[in-house]
Amino acid sequence: MKLALRYLLVVAISQLATGWAHACLFTRNVQPERWYDWASALFSGEVTKVEQDRQKSLDVITVRVVETFKGPAGDIATVQIPTRLRTACGLDLPAVGAQVLVALDPGNDSAWVPLKPSYAELLREYKNKLQPSEKRPGTTH
Repeated sequence: MKLALRYLLVVAISQLATGWAHACLFTRNVQPERWYDWASALFSGEVTKVEQDRQKSLDVITVRVVETFKGPAGDIATVQIPTRLRTACGLDLPAVGAQVLVALDPGNDSAWVPLKPSYAELLREYKNKLQPSEKRPGTTH
């Protein structure tokens, strides 16, 4: 019986302004190699569900995985991000059907950003450049 691989992560972000500022800067204008270095799983997907858990102040998106750039392949991912972090970073909640890039790190932190086709192509090109001998310490790509 094949079970869909699911990711369920809760982001534990410091409420210090410097921590949030760093998180926001990281997700903007990042070169593909930085995503590959930071993430243990990196994939693109189509948003299938958007929810808000107002009691916990979390935004929850469910994504149908379209392409895996790094890490184990999966079918569906559910990602939770603090609402305050999303708004501090100037990100809108994605609409159902939107394409996003989702990154998960070994420490259970996660990030998602809107994904343009041109950036997905840059991620593919970087992935194709990597050779087994070029793996960076601590990564599994």
